[in-house]
Amino acid sequence: MKYYLVEGKFKTFNFSLYDDENKALKEEFHDFLQAGMDRGDFLMFGDKAHGFLGLVRGNHLDEVLSEFENDPLTLADVVEYRIVEIEDAILSNHPEKFLEK
Repeated sequence: MKYYLVEGKFKTFNFSLYDDENKALKEEFHDFLQAGMDRGDFLMFGDKAHGFLGLVRGNHLDEVLSEFENDPLTLADVVEYRIVEIEDAILSNHPEKFLEK
């Protein structure tokens, strides 16, 4: 299993998933993310200026690329992705310490 940093950048500065006209698209994207989390392939996603970042896993980069080529934001042509493979990942034995608020 390999790990990847996913950066989604909106194609225009004016686009926001929080605009009322994008409410349905935001819900579809959240459903897409939740499905990946339910499978155990997506660890986390969060907003950044004009886009978002996430951590995912997959067997191969092509598998991850294919997943995001078919997500609601790509199909709506509003996002560009950069996906970076994390080589030789060392995982914490205590992820709850990192994730606690």
